[in-house]
Amino acid sequence: MYNHAETDPMTGTLFDDRYLINYLVARGGMGNIYNANDIKRGIVVAVKMLRREYDNDQIVLKRFLREAHAIQNLHHPNICQLYDIGCTQDKIHYFTMEFLEGKPLDQILREKHTLSPAVALHYITDIAAALCDAHNHNIIHRDLKPANIFVVKTPDGQENAKLLDFGVAKLQEDMSAVSDRLTNTGSTLGTPYYMSPEQIQGLDLDGRSDVYGLGIILWECLFGATPFVGKNIIEIFSAAVHQKLPKLPASHRASRMWRKIYAVLEKALKKDARQRYDSMYAFMRAMEQLRDEIAPEHSGRGPAQTPPSMPVLEAIHSISPLRLVIVGTIAILCVAAIITTVYLLVPHKVEIPQTRFATYKFFSDISADVRIDDEHIGITPFSMDLYNAPPFTISFRDNSRREYKFEVTEYPEKVAGFAVNFAKTKSVRPMVFVETTPPGADIYINGNLYPLQTPCQIAAPAGDRFTITFKAKGYRDESVIIMPNDGDFKLRTNLYQE
Repeated sequence: MYNHAETDPMTGTLFDDRYLINYLVARGGMGNIYNANDIKRGIVVAVKMLRREYDNDQIVLKRFLREAHAIQNLHHPNICQLYDIGCTQDKIHYFTMEFLEGKPLDQILREKHTLSPAVALHYITDIAAALCDAHNHNIIHRDLKPANIFVVKTPDGQENAKLLDFGVAKLQEDMSAVSDRLTNTGSTLGTPYYMSPEQIQGLDLDGRSDVYGLGIILWECLFGATPFVGKNIIEIFSAAVHQKLPKLPASHRASRMWRKIYAVLEKALKKDARQRYDSMYAFMRAMEQLRDEIAPEHSGRGPAQTPPSMPVLEAIHSISPLRLVIVGTIAILCVAAIITTVYLLVPHKVEIPQTRFATYKFFSDISADVRIDDEHIGITPFSMDLYNAPPFTISFRDNSRREYKFEVTEYPEKVAGFAVNFAKTKSVRPMVFVETTPPGADIYINGNLYPLQTPCQIAAPAGDRFTITFKAKGYRDESVIIMPNDGDFKLRTNLYQE
């Protein structure tokens, strides 16, 4: 049986004589994040550890520590708080943060597709406030995206958004060549759909670049897709730099409120940074005004008090028949106007041409470059929503230029994964060790039910590739095509809730 203790030796250990590791939360590009009990503080924390393979990589180490030092002096309630930075006796670098209970915004968007204007403005205004604090400390985030926004519930039942991941954040005065190298180690500088035109073109950045990125996220929350898309990264970059912002959907144009929202987005997403809001604070104030008009309850104001009214029958009897007809007619017209307004305000049909096609995951036994139609999209392991419509080719390439390809010819209904084992060590009988969060998922091998549930180990079927499908109640089905290449393979994945 393949269990947590076998797959992650940190589980159940006392780390650095202080942190009792409960379980692995996520694996990132540089480090792993664990849920742990801080026995000194008496609280639950998130421990982010630099992976051991980067022990001797000074560039990665500096970038890892950059994230910690970037948020060390930030104490805003909408920024995930840092507690401690440390290094164990055996040279494991780590830092601890508050452990957040909730959902990342990208998962919320996958589940709901769009958010109401009131909710979207509430979340994005929270993040704008966090960024105001960062900018006041001369820190530009540079990697804004829904995955780096976490929505949590407060003790009183309210929802707040918190900003995460300052891994590519940059001090405005830090323009050294070493700093530029750090941001390009193991990942793209920023995420293509949310990068500002000046960031794409390698120009100097200031806080207005974050204004643009946050504006893109607000657009996606409202319309279900980012405004600038393409079949590959080159097309996405070209659209962001040259393409005009899509027009407001015809179904929304009669609404004064939607026109106001569009005007704010249009200014935040100007190609020329000089034409945008001149600061994150100015952008935040514009969104606050919109939010307060749409939903005063999100601004901290209480509901308006209504004066007491006379009983209905008494009121009716006090009105003359002619006046009653006039009042009734006016009432009917008012109701019709309200219904029309509500119909126009609610996005019953959003006419945005771009569509998110599917969620894809990419795995490999070593860090590998992943490309779609020969355009780089990331370094394994990672997941992302793609706008590429099949057919297209996914290729994995390691540092030795070995390459393996998958041809994608049709649209997957749920979550599609692709895994490659570069297999430096061959096995007589290759095994695949599978683990899911949550555990207990049913396993199907090439469509046939397997007798065990996750976590477990599976003898790889004969052939150059096969498909493992995970099914768990309340979670989206996930199918991963595995190319074992005659070697053992470990597959760990977090399932998405329905």
